[in-house]
Amino acid sequence: MRIITSIAHLLVLAAFTAVLPAGVAHASREATGPAADPVSGIKISFKMDPRITRGMYMGDRWVSPPTHIGVQAGKEITVEARVEGLDAGGKPTCASPAWTPEDPDMVRVSRGQGRQVRITVLRAGESALSVTCGKAGRKLAVKATTKDNTIQVEISQQ
Repeated sequence: MRIITSIAHLLVLAAFTAVLPAGVAHASREATGPAADPVSGIKISFKMDPRITRGMYMGDRWVSPPTHIGVQAGKEITVEARVEGLDAGGKPTCASPAWTPEDPDMVRVSRGQGRQVRITVLRAGESALSVTCGKAGRKLAVKATTKDNTIQVEISQQ
Protein backbone atom coordinates (compact mmCIF):
# COMPACT_ATOMS: atom_id res chain seq x y z
CA MET A 1 0.00 0.00 0.00
CA ARG A 2 2.87 2.34 0.82
CA ILE A 3 4.41 1.73 -2.64
CA ILE A 4 1.14 2.60 -4.39
CA THR A 5 0.85 5.83 -2.38
CA SER A 6 4.44 6.76 -3.26
CA ILE A 7 3.82 6.08 -6.95
CA ALA A 8 0.63 8.15 -6.85
CA HIS A 9 2.54 11.04 -5.23
CA LEU A 10 5.25 10.80 -7.89
CA LEU A 11 2.66 10.88 -10.68
CA VAL A 12 0.95 13.93 -9.17
CA LEU A 13 4.32 15.64 -8.75
CA ALA A 14 5.31 14.82 -12.35
CA ALA A 15 2.01 16.15 -13.69
CA PHE A 16 2.31 19.33 -11.62
CA THR A 17 5.91 19.81 -12.78
CA ALA A 18 4.88 19.41 -16.43
CA VAL A 19 1.95 21.85 -16.19
CA LEU A 20 3.53 24.54 -14.04
CA PRO A 21 6.07 25.90 -16.59
CA ALA A 22 3.37 26.18 -19.27
CA GLY A 23 1.10 28.07 -16.87
CA VAL A 24 3.90 30.41 -15.79
CA ALA A 25 4.84 31.08 -19.43
CA HIS A 26 1.20 31.78 -20.32
CA ALA A 27 0.75 34.10 -17.33
CA SER A 28 3.94 36.01 -18.05
CA ARG A 29 2.97 36.40 -21.72
CA GLU A 30 -0.43 37.82 -20.74
CA ALA A 31 1.20 40.15 -18.22
CA THR A 32 3.49 41.62 -20.88
CA GLY A 33 0.68 41.83 -23.48
CA PRO A 34 0.81 41.72 -27.26
CA ALA A 35 2.87 44.92 -27.48
CA ALA A 36 5.86 42.97 -26.16
CA ASP A 37 5.89 40.86 -29.34
CA PRO A 38 6.91 43.20 -32.19
CA VAL A 39 7.03 41.80 -35.69
CA SER A 40 10.55 40.67 -36.46
CA GLY A 41 9.96 38.80 -39.71
CA ILE A 42 7.48 38.08 -42.47
CA LYS A 43 6.50 34.77 -44.05
CA ILE A 44 4.72 34.92 -47.41
CA SER A 45 2.88 31.88 -48.75
CA PHE A 46 1.16 31.22 -52.06
CA LYS A 47 -1.85 29.02 -52.70
CA MET A 48 -1.11 26.08 -54.95
CA ASP A 49 -3.21 25.65 -58.07
CA PRO A 50 -6.38 23.87 -56.92
CA ARG A 51 -6.35 21.76 -60.08
CA ILE A 52 -3.31 20.01 -58.65
CA THR A 53 -4.55 19.43 -55.11
CA ARG A 54 -8.32 18.86 -55.35
CA GLY A 55 -8.11 15.62 -57.33
CA MET A 56 -6.08 14.10 -54.50
CA TYR A 57 -8.46 15.32 -51.77
CA MET A 58 -5.68 17.46 -50.30
CA GLY A 59 -7.72 20.63 -49.89
CA ASP A 60 -6.00 23.99 -50.18
CA ARG A 61 -2.21 23.86 -49.94
CA TRP A 62 -0.03 26.86 -49.21
CA VAL A 63 3.67 26.90 -50.11
CA SER A 64 6.45 29.39 -49.46
CA PRO A 65 9.06 28.89 -52.19
CA PRO A 66 11.74 31.47 -53.00
CA THR A 67 10.04 31.89 -56.41
CA HIS A 68 6.39 31.11 -57.08
CA ILE A 69 5.47 30.43 -60.72
CA GLY A 70 1.94 30.54 -62.07
CA VAL A 71 0.58 30.01 -65.58
CA GLN A 72 -2.91 30.84 -66.79
CA ALA A 73 -4.73 31.18 -70.08
CA GLY A 74 -5.66 34.74 -70.99
CA LYS A 75 -4.02 38.13 -70.71
CA GLU A 76 -3.92 38.38 -66.90
CA ILE A 77 -3.30 36.02 -63.99
CA THR A 78 -4.43 35.98 -60.38
CA VAL A 79 -2.37 34.42 -57.57
CA GLU A 80 -3.62 34.04 -54.01
CA ALA A 81 -1.12 34.88 -51.28
CA ARG A 82 -1.07 35.37 -47.55
CA VAL A 83 1.38 36.87 -45.10
CA GLU A 84 2.24 36.16 -41.50
CA GLY A 85 4.09 38.67 -39.42
CA LEU A 86 6.26 36.70 -36.99
CA ASP A 87 7.60 37.67 -33.58
CA ALA A 88 11.11 36.77 -32.39
CA GLY A 89 9.83 33.33 -31.31
CA GLY A 90 8.37 32.59 -34.77
CA LYS A 91 4.73 32.98 -33.70
CA PRO A 92 2.20 34.89 -35.85
CA THR A 93 1.60 38.40 -34.57
CA CYS A 94 0.54 40.78 -37.38
CA ALA A 95 -3.18 41.24 -38.01
CA SER A 96 -3.25 43.62 -40.98
CA PRO A 97 -0.28 43.63 -43.37
CA ALA A 98 0.01 46.29 -46.09
CA TRP A 99 0.61 45.35 -49.74
CA THR A 100 1.92 48.13 -52.01
CA PRO A 101 2.52 47.55 -55.74
CA GLU A 102 5.26 49.61 -57.37
CA ASP A 103 3.32 49.71 -60.67
CA PRO A 104 -0.44 49.59 -59.98
CA ASP A 105 -1.11 49.51 -63.74
CA MET A 106 0.63 46.12 -63.89
CA VAL A 107 0.03 44.59 -60.44
CA ARG A 108 -3.17 44.96 -58.44
CA VAL A 109 -3.72 43.62 -54.91
CA SER A 110 -7.18 43.05 -53.47
CA ARG A 111 -8.09 41.88 -49.98
CA GLY A 112 -9.32 38.38 -49.39
CA GLN A 113 -10.19 36.73 -46.10
CA GLY A 114 -8.04 37.68 -43.11
CA ARG A 115 -4.39 37.94 -44.12
CA GLN A 116 -5.08 36.61 -47.64
CA VAL A 117 -4.90 38.70 -50.79
CA ARG A 118 -5.36 38.22 -54.51
CA ILE A 119 -2.45 39.44 -56.60
CA THR A 120 -3.61 40.13 -60.15
CA VAL A 121 -0.95 40.69 -62.81
CA LEU A 122 -2.61 42.63 -65.62
CA ARG A 123 0.10 42.55 -68.29
CA ALA A 124 3.60 41.40 -69.15
CA GLY A 125 6.51 43.27 -67.60
CA GLU A 126 8.46 43.62 -64.37
CA SER A 127 7.50 45.33 -61.14
CA ALA A 128 7.93 45.08 -57.39
CA LEU A 129 5.46 44.50 -54.59
CA SER A 130 6.20 45.62 -51.02
CA VAL A 131 4.68 43.84 -48.03
CA THR A 132 4.92 45.45 -44.61
CA CYS A 133 3.72 44.32 -41.24
CA GLY A 134 4.61 46.68 -38.43
CA LYS A 135 8.26 47.62 -38.91
CA ALA A 136 9.12 44.41 -40.79
CA GLY A 137 8.91 44.32 -44.56
CA ARG A 138 9.74 42.27 -47.61
CA LYS A 139 9.89 43.00 -51.32
CA LEU A 140 8.60 40.71 -54.01
CA ALA A 141 9.87 40.89 -57.59
CA VAL A 142 7.07 40.28 -60.10
CA LYS A 143 7.97 39.24 -63.64
CA ALA A 144 5.30 38.35 -66.19
CA THR A 145 5.64 37.11 -69.76
CA THR A 146 3.02 36.28 -72.38
CA LYS A 147 3.05 33.82 -75.25
CA ASP A 148 0.09 33.15 -77.51
CA ASN A 149 -2.93 33.35 -75.19
CA THR A 150 -1.06 32.40 -71.99
CA ILE A 151 0.53 34.48 -69.26
CA GLN A 152 3.24 33.25 -66.89
CA VAL A 153 4.20 35.07 -63.71
CA GLU A 154 7.20 34.60 -61.44
CA ILE A 155 6.98 36.14 -57.98
CA SER A 156 10.34 36.05 -56.21
CA GLN A 157 10.82 36.76 -52.53
CA GLN A 158 13.81 39.00 -51.89
